[in-house]
Amino acid sequence: MSTEALALVLTAGLFHATWNLVLKRSQDPFVVGATSLLAGGILFSPLLIAALPVPSRVWPFVLASAVLMIGYYAALGYAYERGDFSLVYPIARGTAPALIATWAALFLGERPSLRGLGGIGVILLGLVVLGAGPLWAHRHEWRRYTPGLGPAIVVAFLISVYSVVDGAGVRHWEPAPYIVLTFTLAGVVLVPGLWLHDATRLERVLASSWRAVVVIAALTLLAYSLVLRAYQLAPIAYAGAAREIGIVFAALAGWLLLRERFGPLRTLGAVFVFLGIGILAGA
Repeated sequence: MSTEALALVLTAGLFHATWNLVLKRSQDPFVVGATSLLAGGILFSPLLIAALPVPSRVWPFVLASAVLMIGYYAALGYAYERGDFSLVYPIARGTAPALIATWAALFLGERPSLRGLGGIGVILLGLVVLGAGPLWAHRHEWRRYTPGLGPAIVVAFLISVYSVVDGAGVRHWEPAPYIVLTFTLAGVVLVPGLWLHDATRLERVLASSWRAVVVIAALTLLAYSLVLRAYQLAPIAYAGAAREIGIVFAALAGWLLLRERFGPLRTLGAVFVFLGIGILAGA
């Protein structure tokens, strides 16, 4: 995995953890997340306009990704409404790399080297340890924390599928206009749907959380553009695993900002994640 690809996914991981933290702390995670898609498309529309026309072979990937993105934000908002950030984020992000590697092998013909598989495995181990921290800490209150578990697993599945779709799509077009178009299409479906369903809810959230919408829109698009560029430079399985460094950043944010415990278990998990990324760097 090249130094450039590694730098891209590490930066993307930091951005990703940041916008997820903002989303979790927002008044209405689903509405804020949905409107941020359309806001991101509007903010970065010059990148799309400059790249027009859209290559015809890109449209199937963009349309499929937009549908998956709608499902992703719906599931993510649902999970954050019902589960702790320190539980939902590690499970949602930590389960995805194994699935991404599987789909990339099955549908894109990627064959990671033994070293690459080892790096992915060490990262997965670290993510499992990180995710186990909050589960173990709240083992006596299991029923209270399980509502967010199912949606988090659904989020992980959707992440893995759209990652492979987008990884294939950016082989035919540049990442920035690709993701702007995807976000715009998803937002054009979600926001009018929210308006028709509950206009008062949408107006209330936008009035109180418009800053969060703008921040999430900018960071989401920047983060994923970096990831898509990394997909052009490195195997999707490698970049998809390394980008989950965001879980370490999220755990640190939970500790520093939300007063969640970090502890020795999370420290060990973070060490495994960094070790796995180091292995991938030489793969």
